[in-house]
Amino acid sequence: MEEKIFDDGDLVILKRNSRYYIQYDAGAHQVAIREDEITENDAALVMQGEDSATKVLFELQKKLEQSGADPYVSNIEVG
Repeated sequence: MEEKIFDDGDLVILKRNSRYYIQYDAGAHQVAIREDEITENDAALVMQGEDSATKVLFELQKKLEQSGADPYVSNIEVG
């Protein structure tokens, strides 16, 4: 079951089967919607405000790059 637990218009936090996911636009000059798994702690930080959400996203992008993924390319279909 999927539950939307946060939506500020730019960031969405979903809880799906006891796991947390963040949906966000990772594109700079084009829309590139991504959905990536985050920890429950990261989800709580995102919901605290813009500064902590930015830190979570930077750390997430760094982890994606280290794993060989391109953090600036969409990984879900929108529409």
